[in-house]
Order: sequence, then C-alpha cells, then structure tokens
Amino acid sequence: MLQDVALFILSHSGLPWIHGENFFVGALPIKNILGLPTPERTMVILGRVPAALVGELPDFRAKPIQVWNRNKTYLEAQEDAEQIFAILHGASGWSLPAFVSGTNYYAWTVDAVGDPAPLFNPDEKRLFEFSTNYLFRASIP
Repeated sequence: MLQDVALFILSHSGLPWIHGENFFVGALPIKNILGLPTPERTMVILGRVPAALVGELPDFRAKPIQVWNRNKTYLEAQEDAEQIFAILHGASGWSLPAFVSGTNYYAWTVDAVGDPAPLFNPDEKRLFEFSTNYLFRASIP
C-alpha cells in the first residue's frame, strides 16, 4: 500500500518529483537510481508503524504515513511540504490504483495529524528538513 500511495502522490502532485531520483519510498538511499548522491531537494514516503485494523471491517486499514522532505533553504523545504499537504489533507474518495501492490485500495479519507513541521534547521549538511504525518483510512472495495 505504501508504494501505491507514493505513486499516487507522484501522479497527482504536478511537482518535479521523479521516483528513484529525488522521490523515494521506505528509506532515503545514499545514492539514487542514477548512481549519484541523493540531491538536496528530496522527498521520502515512510510507513513506520503498522495500520490499525477493525475486526468488523476486515478489508479496512487506517495506515499512518510520514512524508519527509528536505531542501537547501527553510522556505523551499516548507513550500514542498505545504504543496503535498494541500494535495493530501482532507482528501476523500480516492481510488488508489494497484500500481505496485496488485491490490486496489479505496481511500475513504486522508487527514494530516498536524501541519508540516520542521525537524532540522539546518541538519549536518546545512539542509532544512520537514515532516508531516498523515492517516490514510482505506479499504479494499
């Protein structure tokens, strides 16, 4: 489900994110698919905790997802996080095509737990990092 959500974000953002070059799923690699160090402007979709399940609804999941990003200035990193926030927070009624998982999910609602927040200002590489946590409430139709 995590990769399907990530590819859905990519296909709906209209932003210059390229999967494997500056947009990653699950972890931030040292090098991208081109064999180059990951760029300053980077986004990672993370699923660090398991989804909550409801016994009466066996196909339902409430999946927490973290969107982490960085950029060379505070304002650029904040803008990247805010653009994804505008796409995801409060969204409802999305079909997540089975890009990778082979399972079609229906996203009932997507809510941010809070607004995009800075993590490092700056980090050891002089880059600014932001994080936003979302809850995808989805089921298999």
